[in-house]
This record gives sequence, C-alpha cells and structure tokens, in this order.
Amino acid sequence: MIQITFYKKADESLKGFQVLGHADSVEEGADLVCCAVSVLTINVLNSLEKFTDADYEVTEHEQMGLIQLIFKEDPGADAQLLVQSYALGVESVASQYFDWLQVIYREV
Repeated sequence: MIQITFYKKADESLKGFQVLGHADSVEEGADLVCCAVSVLTINVLNSLEKFTDADYEVTEHEQMGLIQLIFKEDPGADAQLLVQSYALGVESVASQYFDWLQVIYREV
C-alpha cells in the first residue's frame, strides 16, 4: 500500500508531504495506482522547481518507495496551490483505489 501523508499547519497551509510504499496492486509495470501516484508526485516536484522560488528539501529512497518534501520556510501562494492541487489529485486516485492508496493529513 502507498501512504501519502500531508503535513498541515494550524492555519491549514501545507508544510510538505511524504509518499511511502508501493501499491503492488498488480504486476510491476502494469500498476495503475503506482503509475498515477508517480506521475502526480513527479509533476508536483517539477512544477515547484520550475514555477516557484520555494525553498524545500526532498528526500528519496527508491526501494522503500519514499519521497518526502518539506518546505524550509513559508513557500508562498504559488507553491501552496501546486501542493494543494497534488493533494486533490492523489485524493481522487485514493477514492477509487483505497485498497492500495491511503491519504492522511497530520498536523505539525
């Protein structure tokens, strides 16, 4: 199962997120859940880099299926919008494939 945790501050803004695990819903290479999460995650990382000046740290570990992004300071409205859009996308996938994907919000 893939678990995506969003780190939410008291003001409802997002401090970052962590993606952990593998869906394993079907054989490797044909896993639609893994593919959808991967595309959405890579897109948000690329978009943050290209379209914002946000200062963040990314941690990756491929075998664990780990990608974590933490903003070092207030990321600004554009970066917040991109991460909220990412959250909307993965929540949509999770609503259809809840056996393989879980989305959690943790207050920090």
